Amino acid sequence: MKAKMNAVARKRHGMSPSGPLSYAGRLLLIALPMLALTYAIFGDAWAPTLPSLPLTFTILPFVIWTALRFGWREVTALNALVCIIAVWHTIEGRGPFASAPLGTSLLLLLAFMGTVIFTGLVLNTVVGERGRAFEALAQALKTLKEEAIRDPLTNLYNRRFLRDYLSRELLRAAREGIRVAVIMIDLDRFKRVNDTAGHAAGDLVLTEIATLLKRHIRGTDIACRYGGEEFTLVLPSATLQSARSRGEAICSAIREEGVQLMGVTASLGVAIFPDHAAEPESLLRAADKALYDAKGRGRDQVRIFARGTAKISSFRAKTAKRAHA
Repeated sequence: MKAKMNAVARKRHGMSPSGPLSYAGRLLLIALPMLALTYAIFGDAWAPTLPSLPLTFTILPFVIWTALRFGWREVTALNALVCIIAVWHTIEGRGPFASAPLGTSLLLLLAFMGTVIFTGLVLNTVVGERGRAFEALAQALKTLKEEAIRDPLTNLYNRRFLRDYLSRELLRAAREGIRVAVIMIDLDRFKRVNDTAGHAAGDLVLTEIATLLKRHIRGTDIACRYGGEEFTLVLPSATLQSARSRGEAICSAIREEGVQLMGVTASLGVAIFPDHAAEPESLLRAADKALYDAKGRGRDQVRIFARGTAKISSFRAKTAKRAHA
């Protein structure tokens, strides 16, 4: 359906899926037989072998095809040429209408021209409206899709997108033999901001954090709002050292923005695929455990996932988080 919408949109702008040359070629392919047939019918090319009056109806399929496949300029131009050929031959005393009395001849000619013009332009208008409806629907679907994967407050990707993206990225990393880093970020004592300054101030802090994160990621990285005051970064093709450096830079930047962020700091946990986990959920849990380790060790720091201390750190950090978040 999406491909069909794109094709309709290209057609309404005078383009085909194959490009402008293909479009011009198809226009020429329909125009030449259409004009040649009109010339033959009104020029009595078949007379006296065949009666030319019934043959005038053979032009209509070309008119309909043109209206369905091309824009209104092309339809108008071809219809005008057909009518000019018909008028010229009728005035010269040739064609299916010339043998009738003058009044009847003019009425038949006007009826023919009206049929050609009405069929072509009205049908083309209907197709155009349908094309615009498809374009509007495609844009609406695009907007809905974007809203479904974005956090409305920060405009970062949401958790739904994160899980889908991380699954695809780990499959690609496994094929190519590269690493993928995940950084979990949790704002320290963020609840205090909401309690003392209100939720509007808390929302402002979250949007400022989102802006800061965007400044610290590459074009291949993604930043997500994981939920509440938690954020997640996915860094494809990142080493453990580069992920640590990125985390420390973010931690330092948040600390330096203290006044603007109302004194909020951040604790960060880093986990690497495939060193620490081979599955998306396991990798997120590993980064989360490293985050809790950072919380338990005093907050405002970056910790790397370590299997031996994961359970102890998680328990200690969760306890501290409940007490001081």
